[in-house]
Amino acid sequence: MNENVWQFEHSVECSAHKSFVWSFWTDVSNWERIEGKAVEWIKLDGPFAVDTAGATKLPDQAPTQWRITQLESESSATIEMPLDGAVFYNVMMFESVTSGRTLIIQRLSLEGPKASSFTKGMQMFETSAPQGLVKLAKAIESDYKG
Repeated sequence: MNENVWQFEHSVECSAHKSFVWSFWTDVSNWERIEGKAVEWIKLDGPFAVDTAGATKLPDQAPTQWRITQLESESSATIEMPLDGAVFYNVMMFESVTSGRTLIIQRLSLEGPKASSFTKGMQMFETSAPQGLVKLAKAIESDYKG
């Protein structure tokens, strides 16, 4: 990886065991459910594993391609989205904090020779990503049977 031009990290605690949180998050159909009408679809071309490609289709836009590039089962995953002269990284980490509670950490970053041209657009995630993480935690908690 090159030097990050932009990085943003946030976290939320969730009332569910880490293994359940991981299982929920790695099922991309749950991503569609959480995003609602903000996405038309999210697809994964195989299992949730390193080198598996995926795509996200927003309304009135061409699908955005991405790939899972790193994975440590039940602990972390990195999704990379290539841009013109840059790469956007979405790193999700999961840590047990107490019995039955999990800390979900999301680190977003942008790097590459043309990354600075995308910085302004990425800064919207500084508001939307924390809201999305709260929605994720609430959805997990509503499905969790403990």
